[in-house]
Amino acid sequence: MQRSTPLALMLALCAGSALAADNGKINTLGNASAKAPIMSREELRACLKQQDALKVRADDGKAKRAQLDVERKQLEADKDAIAAEHAALAARIEKTASDFNAKVAAQSKSVEEFNAKMEELNKAAAKGDNVERQRQKLEREGKVIQQASDDLNAQNKTLNDQIAADKAAFDAKNTAFQARADDWNARNRTMDTTAAEYDADLDAWKKQCGGRRYREIDEKVIRSGD
Repeated sequence: MQRSTPLALMLALCAGSALAADNGKINTLGNASAKAPIMSREELRACLKQQDALKVRADDGKAKRAQLDVERKQLEADKDAIAAEHAALAARIEKTASDFNAKVAAQSKSVEEFNAKMEELNKAAAKGDNVERQRQKLEREGKVIQQASDDLNAQNKTLNDQIAADKAAFDAKNTAFQARADDWNARNRTMDTTAAEYDADLDAWKKQCGGRRYREIDEKVIRSGD
């Protein structure tokens, strides 16, 4: 009479069969030839750990590069805006100076004409002519001209103060922009260095682990934390 196999033993045999089936499935890291050697579990563990770390670095680098690209576009827009503001400020200063210089030229002409009249008056007085009424009139005219000169001097100070304030405001804005641009350039250089290091490490991983075969059961065991 044939004896029955105990239940516990049957379960063990089933588990063993499943393990044997898993042991028979071979996967690859990248493209591997059928003759490529099969990695040991520890070799696979090291390769998978490096692969996971590289993926984290790649995702981090991609996110940082995307953020840098967003900032770069904003910096380019701000650069154009600052350039336009600088051009507008320069044009405004040039027009202000031109308008003021025209007033100064007109005032200088008035002064010259007044001085010429005064010289003629003095010549007439030297000849003994009665020039008192003309002198009083010229003195009144002279006061008006002097007031206009004083007004121009005050206006000149006001304009210079305003121009200085406008330049200071623009310089502050431009300095802040330049600081942002310098910070972006520094982070971009760091990102380039990080990317180069990543590429070197990825190449090293490909040489060490790429094109290698491994047992699927080993990966399952490693991924399970054993």
